[in-house]
Amino acid sequence: MAELVGYILTLDALFTWGIASLVYKFGLGKVESKPSILFRLICVSCWTFLLSLLFGSLSSIFSLNTINLLGFLIACLISGFSVTIGDFLYFTSLEKIDVSRVYPLTQLSLIFVYPFAIILFGDELKISLFLGGLLILSSVFFLSSKDKPNSNEVNSEKEKKEAKNLFLGVVLAIGVAFFWGLAIVAFNYVTKNITNDVFTTNFVRVFFGTILFLIIGIFRKDFYSSFSKDNRKKIRYFIYIGIAGALSLGLADTLFYKAVEINGLVLTSTFTATTPMVQQSLSILILKEKFRKRFIIAVSLIIIGNYIILFL
Repeated sequence: MAELVGYILTLDALFTWGIASLVYKFGLGKVESKPSILFRLICVSCWTFLLSLLFGSLSSIFSLNTINLLGFLIACLISGFSVTIGDFLYFTSLEKIDVSRVYPLTQLSLIFVYPFAIILFGDELKISLFLGGLLILSSVFFLSSKDKPNSNEVNSEKEKKEAKNLFLGVVLAIGVAFFWGLAIVAFNYVTKNITNDVFTTNFVRVFFGTILFLIIGIFRKDFYSSFSKDNRKKIRYFIYIGIAGALSLGLADTLFYKAVEINGLVLTSTFTATTPMVQQSLSILILKEKFRKRFIIAVSLIIIGNYIILFL
């Protein structure tokens, strides 16, 4: 019965992540990325706070000894800042290129997780990391390659702009994977060594990330300018992004870590490794993005690479 619950939680996280990426792409076609992230973080902070009250034990962190409390706060700070910076790069990347390119590239986070774990926590270096990482990295070639231009677009300004956006979008997406990988390692450190209360941990790290963005926003008018009366017709797009963030970063991430507690990291990660394939299908069906055969090859390489790293 416990394993079945773990499967259900994993499937929920998988589809929520995939659907949320579509909502972000749709919303960013209407509103700017910076105010979108700010609104999303505020929504996620409120939602994770409620979840920590209902299912977690927020007061328990105050009963930790000084060393554990310090470790908890530092790890949450690192995870919160990393996931927030990663999200900012993610939204910026979505403004440049298709979500069917961006999301699979973020799955490179797994090849960053292991080096972080080796350097920071002394985990064992395995040959499977090199083999799996090589396959995952090879997918970047397929995802970052340009589409064949139409005959009337050769050497046009439009083609040059698209090429520039493609390069920037891919680089930003790889940056997303780096910071999300660091965020995962810091989160796992807390749940393995200090407390397994994933609801409270998720709230604290998101709260730190929100504070970071609010502080930066004080000095940047473009973080708040979109919330003026003149733009009230666009408020619904912020709400869409906020709800998607609450369900994705606020709930799906927590469900993933709960599933890890039940079924283990290997089995749970095996399921979530297929998320890019689900997301590819949804982006084509819902957002009507272009179907590219090479993207299927790229996603397959990512899934196989993840399996090698997890199983060999």
